[in-house]
Amino acid sequence: MLSLLCAKSMGLQVGSGSHDSVTSDDISHFLGTKGLTSEEYDFLIAKYTDNEYSRAMLFDDIFVDCADIFIKHNIDALKNSDRLLIRSFINLAMSETMDTTCPFCHGVGSVSVGNTIQKCSHCDGTGQFIFDDDNRHHIMGYTKEGYMEFREPYMKILNMIKDIEISALSKIGDD
Repeated sequence: MLSLLCAKSMGLQVGSGSHDSVTSDDISHFLGTKGLTSEEYDFLIAKYTDNEYSRAMLFDDIFVDCADIFIKHNIDALKNSDRLLIRSFINLAMSETMDTTCPFCHGVGSVSVGNTIQKCSHCDGTGQFIFDDDNRHHIMGYTKEGYMEFREPYMKILNMIKDIEISALSKIGDD
């Protein structure tokens, strides 16, 4: 588990004498000594351990900042939009930074169609989902015009979350 969080080699002492495995307490202790903010900690736990509680905590931590980004962008368009618009964009940005595996082929790169196996068209056979302006609006269930109206604040939110990830990884030693 720890190797997922920190790509560089580290000198961790074994927590117990009975086995060599790294426990969740070991990971928590390691992260607790790195001076991470709550957003950085929640991001790492959510992304690398697929923890839904940490994902929800990160969402709560960044919601006000994201709402401010949208409000500064265009308050009139926001008033006329779906009231869950900001939540949809935050969830999309979090998925784009945390969930890189293609949801259609589950990271394999190919799908079975009838009796044949074909290259997955959603990830172009790489197993890594390709987020772009052509598929983001489909994921959210909005029209392309509706998405494009809020593309600029979405990109700011996406960059904010990427900055949280970069900061967290630099603090744990994964430059």
